Amino acid sequence: MTYEEIVLQAEANVAIRKQQLEEKAMMDYKAAQLNAYGFNDPKKMPKPDQHYPFLKAEDKQESESVQQQDWRINKARMMEYTEMIKQTRERKNKQEKEGVDHGTG
Repeated sequence: MTYEEIVLQAEANVAIRKQQLEEKAMMDYKAAQLNAYGFNDPKKMPKPDQHYPFLKAEDKQESESVQQQDWRINKARMMEYTEMIKQTRERKNKQEKEGVDHGTG
């Protein structure tokens, strides 16, 4: 891998890890809320679909459209990264070719 490819991959890994940590933090917070309900007032404990709105059927349709949108965004980013990698490789090949031409003359 070239330096630019390594940097892009590292940045992607950081972004993925950050998103995972945010999701985990949110789930931990929700779990703490449910524990508080369960311990202090179990009769008022919300149903799972009330506490986790993404469990509702209506929200599933909305989340699918969001996932499709995310998919398109990810595809566009991947195409940009691919183009950047191609350009980097072309520059590298051009530099190597120029180096070979200057070395033989």
